[in-house]
Amino acid sequence: MKTQNPGSARGVIGGLLSGALVAATMLLGGCAHRSVASFDGELECGPEIKRVRVEMDNGTIGIVANEEGAPARAMTYAGGVRRDARSAEELTALEGVATVLTAQPDPEDPETLVIRCPSAPKGVQGMIAYEGHIRMPADLPLEIAVTNNGHVTLTDRRAATKVTTRRGDLRFERCIGAIEANTGQGNVIAYEHEGSIDVRTRLGDMQVFVAKPGDHITLDTGKGTVQCHVPKDIECHADARAQIGRIGNDFGFEVRKVGEYSAAMTGKIGSAKTEILLRTAAGHISLIARK
Repeated sequence: MKTQNPGSARGVIGGLLSGALVAATMLLGGCAHRSVASFDGELECGPEIKRVRVEMDNGTIGIVANEEGAPARAMTYAGGVRRDARSAEELTALEGVATVLTAQPDPEDPETLVIRCPSAPKGVQGMIAYEGHIRMPADLPLEIAVTNNGHVTLTDRRAATKVTTRRGDLRFERCIGAIEANTGQGNVIAYEHEGSIDVRTRLGDMQVFVAKPGDHITLDTGKGTVQCHVPKDIECHADARAQIGRIGNDFGFEVRKVGEYSAAMTGKIGSAKTEILLRTAAGHISLIARK
């Protein structure tokens, strides 16, 4: 293995993810019959509820913390649905689905509230995509499960969150608490995060700004560029691998060339209480000290 000059992280990667996140196309191919509807409402969240799971087939959803002064267990939503079908009959079937979000305790775990977004009935070859937001208590642990295509945004959370989607961009803004997220295809961005974070995508770029690191930071993409911004006084053990690509860092860690196109980097600072794991199969990696 050969040693490369570490250089600065910013020298390896330019402006990643400048502008808006790249939106994935979620329309059903060949659909000629479409309609939309807007709606809003409230959801019941009793004192026995300890966690929330949101289930959605397709769409774009944002989870927002309740505004200051709102009741402690308040939960509201606003947005709409987009319907796509291949025939007038199928569109009629889609329009028969109630335009509401439902919330019921999980029969197997009554302390978990399951919120379901509108979805296409079984046997109908069409799609209903929910596009909107849900306001809920910031301190309730949350899971979001998107069956097909869905972009997810979390804002001002104060509890652990898990997100899975087959395809879609993920965005986390000013969240406190552990985040575990997985998208099959999509970009990931996190601002001012506090706590552990583990995000993975098979195809997409990642840009994460950590304000207060937790036990671990894991950023893993099958194909894409990884930028990890951490406090300059962080105490960590870093392990970065690019199968095809380059690695740069602002901490003086040695970067080794492995084979013709691969690079690897490891290093330790202080007590190493934060484990940093950065991976890309094809792309560049940058570990950056925040100013």
